[in-house]
Amino acid sequence: MKTDTSSLIARYIWLLNNIAEAGEGGLSRSEINRLWEHCIYNENHESEIPRKTFYNYKCEIESLFGITLEVVRLGGQFCYRIAQEESLQLGQVKQLLLNSLSINEAVMRGGDFSDRILLEDIPSSGGAVLGVIMQAIRTCKVLRIEHKSFKPGARARVSTVHPYCLKLREQRWYMLSYCVEADDSRLYGLDRIASCIPTGESYDAKVLKDFFRKRKKVKTPDDYFRDYYGVIIDESVPLMDIRIRVFGEQFINFFRSLPLHSSQVEVATVEGDGPYADFAYHIHPTADFTSKLLSYGASVKVLSPAKYVKEIAATISDSAANYNER
Repeated sequence: MKTDTSSLIARYIWLLNNIAEAGEGGLSRSEINRLWEHCIYNENHESEIPRKTFYNYKCEIESLFGITLEVVRLGGQFCYRIAQEESLQLGQVKQLLLNSLSINEAVMRGGDFSDRILLEDIPSSGGAVLGVIMQAIRTCKVLRIEHKSFKPGARARVSTVHPYCLKLREQRWYMLSYCVEADDSRLYGLDRIASCIPTGESYDAKVLKDFFRKRKKVKTPDDYFRDYYGVIIDESVPLMDIRIRVFGEQFINFFRSLPLHSSQVEVATVEGDGPYADFAYHIHPTADFTSKLLSYGASVKVLSPAKYVKEIAATISDSAANYNER
């Protein structure tokens, strides 16, 4: 029976997760086979993963996720483990994939306590669309998608795209691509993609990278979003050095433990009664960043630059006016 793309990816991550949990000692083939007998993805109740299938999984893991599974001889047997240089510091995407599957398996095996594990709903997580896009990125395949924007009056549009990268942001998956019809980059929310079909054509990965390097002035997908808070990319909003003040020990510690942006730096701290801390950012303050700051209410105050302070004050004034209307 043929296994679909999303199921295969789930198997790859299952294998990765178990090998990662085993640490430096790794897992032997016999240990992996014992785990496979009770695996939720072993729909055919196989007693082992066939040698050829296992080898294909290993190759696909290295190709798709960039994680090398090395073979070492330990205790008189050959074991598989994540290559040492990679196990020291897994990247964000790799760690997210492993953590996501660990949670998924725990919930599915949770039995009576599974209703006490409360997870955020991700409308566009998993499924055929995500699997097809991941496969297209890996194999450099052109996609034909039907997408409808949330903008008022927007109609569904069919586009031919060369997928560049995937980004998960606030419970939604996004695909950054080169759009053939627009001859420009486009960001698509996966929850708004009605259909996603491989055309069978291929695109040149080097040409796609050159497009983003020359037209968008970025060398990597991470560079594209680096100076922004989330996925709202608006070049009309200038890059600013922003300073904010956070009041109260509870909120100060929250900002320290979970920075709003990679550029966050704590530049001043006052302790004692009425403690506060000042944080600095180098960022394009688009609407999502502004909304995030405003969500903290009186616990956060924007100090500079003056232009942005006025913008924040005007937003607060407009919001207050909504409540003063009778």
